[in-house]
Amino acid sequence: MLVPQAVQADEQDASELMPLQGMVSGFTLRDLLIATFFHIRAVLLAAVLPLVIALAAAFTTHTEYTASSLLLVIVSREVSNAQNVTDSGPPVLTIEGLKQVQSEVQIITSADVVRSTIEQMGIDRLYPHGRLSFLTRIFGSSGDDRLDAAITRFQKNLHASVLNDSNVIEVSFTNPDRALAIEVTDTLVRNYLANRRKALENPTAKILQLEVERFRRDLSSVDQEIEKLKAKAGVIDFNQDAVLASNQVDSILQRRRQVAEREVAVAGQIAEAERQLAALPDSVFDFSEKTDALPGDEDANTLTKLLLERDRVVAQYAPNSPLLREVDKQIATVRTRIKSRAERRYFTDRAVRNPQVNYLQNMLLSLKVEQDSLTRQKGELAQQQRVAEERLSLLRSAETPLIEMNRKRDALSEGFREYQRRAVAATIEEAASASRQSAVRVVQEAGAAVTNRSLALPLVAGGVFAALLFGGAAGAIASALRTTFITPGEAERALSLPAVATTDDVSDHDTGFTTDNAIGSFATMLLDTRIDDVPIRAVHFLSAETDDTLPLFTQRLAEEFARQRQKRTLFIDLCTSSPSLLSFGSSEVKGGIAVTGTPVPLLWTAAEPENSPLLDIRLPIAEAEMMMADLKLAFDFILICSNLQGASLVTQRFCQLVDGNILSVQSEKTRKPAALHLRDSVVESRGLLFGFIFLGRRYYLPNWLYHRA
Repeated sequence: MLVPQAVQADEQDASELMPLQGMVSGFTLRDLLIATFFHIRAVLLAAVLPLVIALAAAFTTHTEYTASSLLLVIVSREVSNAQNVTDSGPPVLTIEGLKQVQSEVQIITSADVVRSTIEQMGIDRLYPHGRLSFLTRIFGSSGDDRLDAAITRFQKNLHASVLNDSNVIEVSFTNPDRALAIEVTDTLVRNYLANRRKALENPTAKILQLEVERFRRDLSSVDQEIEKLKAKAGVIDFNQDAVLASNQVDSILQRRRQVAEREVAVAGQIAEAERQLAALPDSVFDFSEKTDALPGDEDANTLTKLLLERDRVVAQYAPNSPLLREVDKQIATVRTRIKSRAERRYFTDRAVRNPQVNYLQNMLLSLKVEQDSLTRQKGELAQQQRVAEERLSLLRSAETPLIEMNRKRDALSEGFREYQRRAVAATIEEAASASRQSAVRVVQEAGAAVTNRSLALPLVAGGVFAALLFGGAAGAIASALRTTFITPGEAERALSLPAVATTDDVSDHDTGFTTDNAIGSFATMLLDTRIDDVPIRAVHFLSAETDDTLPLFTQRLAEEFARQRQKRTLFIDLCTSSPSLLSFGSSEVKGGIAVTGTPVPLLWTAAEPENSPLLDIRLPIAEAEMMMADLKLAFDFILICSNLQGASLVTQRFCQLVDGNILSVQSEKTRKPAALHLRDSVVESRGLLFGFIFLGRRYYLPNWLYHRA
């Protein structure tokens, strides 16, 4: 629990915006860790993404194996373009011989040899379908396009060159599968030798190759039919699509049941509401009046007129004149009528419209609107169920043809593999029989020299670095975009004010002992604080929030002064319309405030704002200062709390009248612009700022790390 020393200031410091910078703590490693743990989800998400990508790439990347084979090109005098053909001397490597070796390199990398190798190894084996290969099929990619792409890719992985201007050719092929790289290199060399000896081809191998081609065409045709059927039915993976369609139908059925249940419930509510509405009276009793006066009663006026008339008649006529007797008779009649008024009673009864009728009518309207929306939703769900069932029927109709096509493809694949093995065997036999007449000799098999290269560790290291970089960037961006405070240090740096008190979040503790300790320490600090050697008597608390957090804190602080410190304390709550403290007894005006007692001894609270002259916005400042002086004489300590919602001229006046102002900052709630605006409004009102209290602080770091940071 943090309770720093109070800020002492004189009247000259009261007009300053900020206290001394030395009272504001700087940014520390603990603040960095707290911000990181507060935004731990964003940091982990930003860090995990590149790390997962790097790990996935590291686990999916394959070690590249390069299998190398060496071919010796025999340049003899029997070559037709060689010099000194009849010379019996030793063979010499001439310019024409170098050209011949380079020509052999070009033959090795030619498209025909590569195509033969791909077809012999199998394009699916060399370059199997990727996860997104269905996109190429959707956009009309043919088998020839795939073969052309495979040839281009194969030529990129293939390397053939002459070693040191000699007649030795190095042929190498790179592939993630070591055995496949060796096999492809050997196959490529064999195809190259076979291509050189086309004249020595055996018809058996040619016939078998024709059969292989026929099976390949049949397989391609079946594959195209399967793809067309899948495209027509919209199937990617039949089993998965069937499960998804079935789950969709079941989900829609469950939703229709839920809508039906809610529709029945709404109908029942409507019926019950209509029944209760019919049972309610249209009007209820309002008030009753009983009086003996009637509108237009002129008896008193008539009596006055008759008395005036009698005086005029007495002055003009004899005492026993008939006119005088007539007037006296009328006067007696009126007086008798006035005396009998007490016997006349008139009653007035008033009734108003029953408010429950309006409530039930509004509820009926809402329920009928919901009933209409449920009807529409029911129709929409029926339409969705129809579409889902049609999709399920389409999948069922496509299941049998798809199974038959797969069986046909399996049978063709078996025949294709058999004929391909026989064709390869015949080709090998032909190569073996013609090797003696070949001018090219294999001096090193591909399996004798294999090198490997792996990018797993560099990818993992790059992923870790990217995770740290992205996690730090995500934490920095989240902290920069966050407008609330999570630590007192952040509030001190943003407001340039010291934190005079800090309370923990009550949800993090079983009891309120820590909060009581903080309030007690804060009360001691306020009692010890002096301005020009004069103890402070009135403190104004301001909050940017509209909830009851600050009123509750101020109320507990007031109870601390009254109970524990035995101070006559006045608590003025301008945040809420109704006081949180229970009041009893009659109210009396002291220092311009109508105060009343509370169950807490020595604690008074403000009541009846309309009877409090100090809360009148029309009160001059001079009179307000006099009333505040009277309040300080009547009470030992005065606590006032207000917020932005209730801000008015009265709040601004209190900022100037009290001994000091303290802002309230709530963890994860108070926005920085609102707190700055509240601070600037106090300064503009020429109020003295002591600092701020930090409410609801939470601890995001583990205890072992919090004590070490």
